[in-house]
Amino acid sequence: MPDRILLVSPASPFSPQSGAQQRTALLHAALRQLGEVDVLLLEPTPGPSRVVAPAPGVLAHGLWRQRPLGIGKFAPDAALDHALKENGLNAGAYRVIVSRYLNPLGKLVVPKGVRTVVDLDDWGYHYGGGGIALGPRLKSRYAAWLGRRQLGRFDAFFFVSPRDQAQHPELRSAVLPNIPYTPPAEPFPQTASTTLLFVGALWYGPNRDGIDRFLDRIWPAVKAAEPQARLLLAGAAPPAARRVWERHPDVSAPGYVDDLNTAYRDAAFTVAPIYAGGGTNIKVVESLAYGRACVTTPHCANAFDRDLTDSLEVASDDDAFARHCVRLLGDAQYRQGKIDRSREALAKVYSREAFMRQAAGLLEAGMEG
Repeated sequence: MPDRILLVSPASPFSPQSGAQQRTALLHAALRQLGEVDVLLLEPTPGPSRVVAPAPGVLAHGLWRQRPLGIGKFAPDAALDHALKENGLNAGAYRVIVSRYLNPLGKLVVPKGVRTVVDLDDWGYHYGGGGIALGPRLKSRYAAWLGRRQLGRFDAFFFVSPRDQAQHPELRSAVLPNIPYTPPAEPFPQTASTTLLFVGALWYGPNRDGIDRFLDRIWPAVKAAEPQARLLLAGAAPPAARRVWERHPDVSAPGYVDDLNTAYRDAAFTVAPIYAGGGTNIKVVESLAYGRACVTTPHCANAFDRDLTDSLEVASDDDAFARHCVRLLGDAQYRQGKIDRSREALAKVYSREAFMRQAAGLLEAGMEG
């Protein structure tokens, strides 16, 4: 009988729209190379722990009670365990349990002898400088401290970057980078466009704060040097925030964009003014895969180790960010050079084939114990 694997996730792998859902779908595909895979969705709820009707393709859908002040944040949930067993889920029937994020697996009662692998996506959250209130900082740091205390409960881990992995050399782990989900077969050719593009969830704090800083400190200098420049902010955001951003000259913030191909094709290059957060900022790799150079920050660039150093325009401050933007607007050949230098790393490290190979390596070792 093939090995059975349980994938635990708050995001379904069967409707991959958001970045979290797409990574879950990729991990699900990697697991299916190794055995039969069942999917358990686990999400927090303010109400009692329980099981609800699952969507097609999902074995079970559990809700665990989220208590105030982080009480019992990672503790196994006995009520959830009872509800899952009553609905036919036997965690002991699996060779390995793989979890997207630490929290969902922490809520399960894992039987002895069942191997566990945790995907630590968005691990090692980094605060940038500026006006982050002390309360949220302390709360987040306390949550991170609690998370680190749980790592010894599980057998192996995926990190999304060498930067995150380096924080825990004591763990059995592998780097499984975020990758573009559906990149074009070939990067788009350069155009005479004067549009700068940002792609990302603009309700997410680090993205929203980065755009605010870009518009306040960088965009005026870009417009002064290149009056024809335009900026497209592609990503879900509250209407009120989008209206504020569109008060800046030649800025369009339409919200979620259905056709990313057109957005990338019509752009000269992308910007990723991100100064805080975790993970690897998939928007940077995606931009290169679509054939668009990217201006970003040291915080983003450091997540890629040395793989993409020569392919990115890394701005150490606001003035440098503006200068990089102005240079890229005026030199399509220079933009193409950045894309050419990224091809090897994209194929070797940030492709679907590389993702499947890297995931299978750790998972096979984990299943063997």
